[in-house]
Amino acid sequence: MTLRRSTFTIAIAVALLSIAAAALGRERTYYIAADEVTWNYAPAGRDLTFGRALPHLLPGQLGWTYQKLLYRRYSDATFRVLTVLPQQDRYLGSIGPILRAEVGDSVVIVFKNNTRVPVDIEPTGLAAPVAVPVPRGAVRTYRWTVPERAGPGPSDLTSVLWIYKSDVHGIADPTAGLIGPIIVTKQGSARDNGSPVDVDRELVVAFRETDESISELFGENVSSATTNPRRLKKTMPAVSTDNLFVSLNGFSYGNMPMISLRRGERVRWYLFASGSTFDFHAPTWTGQTVVWNGRTVDTIALDVSNRQLADMVPDNPGVWELYCILNLHVEAGMDARFTVLP
Repeated sequence: MTLRRSTFTIAIAVALLSIAAAALGRERTYYIAADEVTWNYAPAGRDLTFGRALPHLLPGQLGWTYQKLLYRRYSDATFRVLTVLPQQDRYLGSIGPILRAEVGDSVVIVFKNNTRVPVDIEPTGLAAPVAVPVPRGAVRTYRWTVPERAGPGPSDLTSVLWIYKSDVHGIADPTAGLIGPIIVTKQGSARDNGSPVDVDRELVVAFRETDESISELFGENVSSATTNPRRLKKTMPAVSTDNLFVSLNGFSYGNMPMISLRRGERVRWYLFASGSTFDFHAPTWTGQTVVWNGRTVDTIALDVSNRQLADMVPDNPGVWELYCILNLHVEAGMDARFTVLP
């Protein structure tokens, strides 16, 4: 009897320790820098969706290449080795690296500013101290906690999407490129890396309207022969109106690297809007359907004030499109391709 009671007591103690460990959560550390990067919205030089030439440049359009400020992940606090994205994740393009956490975790951000202007990094949803501008070359460490309120609610899926961005210069910072995703998974529903156990593949896509003329680097873009090969003058009226781009993760006209899925995979799409002008979108998938808000659809609604999740089990092999069905967006190149393999 004594042995049985001892065994039972040990089992209870182990269970309580497991519950306590889960409640304490994990500490997940990321080394993130803000870097200056030369970015091309259409690196192939063609409209890859329809196999044709890109539209002619507008009178005031500098070109397709611009100097941007982007969040990028590094291997450690020396910030010498940039983390290279695997081929399957290169579709993420200009948005920052995916940050992951489970409810109860802490996210530690070691942040370095490699740009010429003061910037910061701050999250939505998570509990974080007030961010302050980080000067050029400086390193600052942030600790963000993930309370229950930052996780999925009663009607949510097993994960939710938040964003992080710089806000030193208002909308000019995310316009320059300083924005990225945070995925928070329900407590007890995450793998070791923080991803939800009921999903095989996660995809994050930003539907973006970017007015390069309000980026803090626009003056440098006008001055550079690389980004302004036609030598347009900043004082030209068209220059302030003709440098507006629509894109998916910073790619236009089908130039986003092809996403490859497999038939029968459980795929979760995380979609958010980010722009400096009118920013309502209607993301649409061809050849497949998604479950969104409990309904089976092929088009969902997305505006700048929300983030949307949609689950897909692809069943129709082939090459398909993800695009914004609004005419002014699809005609301006807000489309990408994905393939479903047997």
